[in-house]
Amino acid sequence: MAVRELTDILNLSHVQVTGYDKGPNRIEVFLEHEKKTARCPACGVRSSRKHSEKAIEVRDLSCFGRDVYLVLPRRRFKCRVCGKPFAERLSFVEFGMRFTKRYEQYIYDQCIERSHAAVAKHEGVSDTVVRKIYDSYAVACVDPQGRPKAIRVLGIDEISMRKGHRDFVCVITDIDRRRVIEVLDDRLKETLVAYFEALPRSVRNSIKYVSIDMWEGYYQAVTEALPKRVKVVVDRFHVMKNLNDALTKCRREIQRTMSKEDRDELKGLRWILVKNQDNLDKEEKAKLKQMYMKCPELKTCHKLKEDFRSIFETETSRVKAKAKLQAWKRRVRKTGLKSLEPFLTTLDNWEQWILNYFSSGKITNGAVEGINNKLKLIKRRAYGYRNNGNFRQRVLVECGGQE
Repeated sequence: MAVRELTDILNLSHVQVTGYDKGPNRIEVFLEHEKKTARCPACGVRSSRKHSEKAIEVRDLSCFGRDVYLVLPRRRFKCRVCGKPFAERLSFVEFGMRFTKRYEQYIYDQCIERSHAAVAKHEGVSDTVVRKIYDSYAVACVDPQGRPKAIRVLGIDEISMRKGHRDFVCVITDIDRRRVIEVLDDRLKETLVAYFEALPRSVRNSIKYVSIDMWEGYYQAVTEALPKRVKVVVDRFHVMKNLNDALTKCRREIQRTMSKEDRDELKGLRWILVKNQDNLDKEEKAKLKQMYMKCPELKTCHKLKEDFRSIFETETSRVKAKAKLQAWKRRVRKTGLKSLEPFLTTLDNWEQWILNYFSSGKITNGAVEGINNKLKLIKRRAYGYRNNGNFRQRVLVECGGQE
């Protein structure tokens, strides 16, 4: 291949190819500068007084399965105005780095889907180099000035940083845009209040609804730091999770009273009982039917769960939904199932904000469920994070989106 063609292919400004050498694992491309002068970074005057020259290697994008290195002189000039020596700047290399900008961009893009350690191993560079490149590009993406100018529906949720539901961080989302806008170090009320108070007044005034789970600290922070007209909506999927947890406890108590043969026959009911009936496959439906015949109490539990879910699926009126919930609670109390009583207490305590679901256009955190799954993947990819700041940076880069 002619060196002129190779110069065109490389597409690097102010240099031209003089030759190349290829080995089994790497290609060296030799370059020279087109101009004999360089511009002083201090005063902007071009100088031709060369102070020193030293050959350097710059890593570029790999080609044909080989690592590519650009070999070119690093020149230092002496400014004729300032009288001080300066190193020549290259438009395709960040000052002080030994990689082309496009190779750094490639490293950064690889880090979006893979761990730093995996990228470093694949590229044959150190973890420190990969992290430095990732951090420099990520900082540009995670721009504090890039916060949304208006948020109609704010979502507040948490994710555990350690096994056993420990060390929670609080994830703030813009539900309409399905993007994460902040990750707080913990889910304490004080932390959330400080975050709200730091938001520009125009952003706080733009918020109409806040979707939360039934964590008292979230509710207190919203009512203390956001305008009084903001409506709190308890996320229906968290309500459903509470009910499913109560049903699981109820199922265990019922099965303890059964004979070993009956327990063995009804083994594997846990997920069938809590799974939406519409999503059951043929085998699961057969197992459900068997449960109905074998244990009337579990049949009652399942029917109650499905009827409760139906209220949220089909009802659009807040008034009618309230009436149906009251009727549903009366049915539960008539069953005498003690394991469901704590859930009834939860409904009584949070009823007003649960019912806001029906008057808010059915707002939920369900729209960002995909984000929650991605957060777990980010954690798993790095085998956990010791530093919440690194986790925050990753989340905002991969789940923050752009305005």
